[in-house]
Amino acid sequence: MSQANSLGSQRSSTTLKNKLPAIGIDLGGTKLSAAAIVDFKVVSEARTVPTPQGPDKIVAALVSLIESFQREYVVAGVGIATAGIVNCDTGEVIGSTGNLPGWSGTPLKQLIESKTMLPVFVDNDANAAAYGDALAMGLTDATCVIGVTLGTGIGTGIVIHGKPYRGSNWGAGECGHIRINLENKRLCTCGKYDCWEAYGAGRGLVATTHDLLAQAGAKDSVLSENAQGLNSHLITSAAAGGDKLAKEAVNLYHQHVSIGLANLANCLAPEYFILSGGMSKVVDVQLLGEMVRERALPRNADKLQVVKSSLGDFAGIVGAAQCALDGIAPGTTLNTGTG
Repeated sequence: MSQANSLGSQRSSTTLKNKLPAIGIDLGGTKLSAAAIVDFKVVSEARTVPTPQGPDKIVAALVSLIESFQREYVVAGVGIATAGIVNCDTGEVIGSTGNLPGWSGTPLKQLIESKTMLPVFVDNDANAAAYGDALAMGLTDATCVIGVTLGTGIGTGIVIHGKPYRGSNWGAGECGHIRINLENKRLCTCGKYDCWEAYGAGRGLVATTHDLLAQAGAKDSVLSENAQGLNSHLITSAAAGGDKLAKEAVNLYHQHVSIGLANLANCLAPEYFILSGGMSKVVDVQLLGEMVRERALPRNADKLQVVKSSLGDFAGIVGAAQCALDGIAPGTTLNTGTG
């Protein structure tokens, strides 16, 4: 075959692969969600199953999900966004969370590839979500975009010049564990005190409300009747109904979130913070943006925008699948973000 024919064949192969869907999977502690993705767009309905206990059963569930798509699509590859720290070169989970016991050390890429015969890419869920949102919102030309997932914890992903940044040891972006208090007041799930997520995650709002309920005059709040069963939904509902203590708690919650964002703004000077996760639904982005700009250095706050995710629960699915597609086309390399 001549060199020209060879190049033509390679381009045809690249075009074909770019038009085939990749399967994106978001692997969390409670559920596995998957969809088919082409050009960072969802082209199928999402499929969700409960996350089983133990690495072997999780891998089996992942394979079953992938095979269900293979019966309907010619699949180019698979992208998996998982909780924990991932070596994206090898696809091995090298650090885990309490939500996935025994997950650390799982050679996920190798296991899934051997069972499906498809190319597989594995990344941290927050990294994948930030990348997916940056793609979907047309922000890949921005210098820096930070995705912030506000849920039971805080996850962050950093996208620099359109590519996820993962750090020299794959652990970049664990910004939920920056410290925002020196009083050893709140124990974080990581075992250290006063991390940002101990204040800015959903359980942070609950802890703040308990602090307010312990003060004099708290009996005037409707929340005093449900002090033992408090959750973020009860608190935000009470605030929406005009309860003064609940409104104060929600305002303090916004302040706590803004402190972490302002710290990140001063460190990385991003153009955008993209908020996702369950707690993002109760955030007033205009108020939060004002609080961040008040706390950040003027130059770093000048053009900074705080927005909500356009993909919602699909952000990690889209980002993981697109990373897989990025690596499939000949002549491209997976961005490791190392160095």
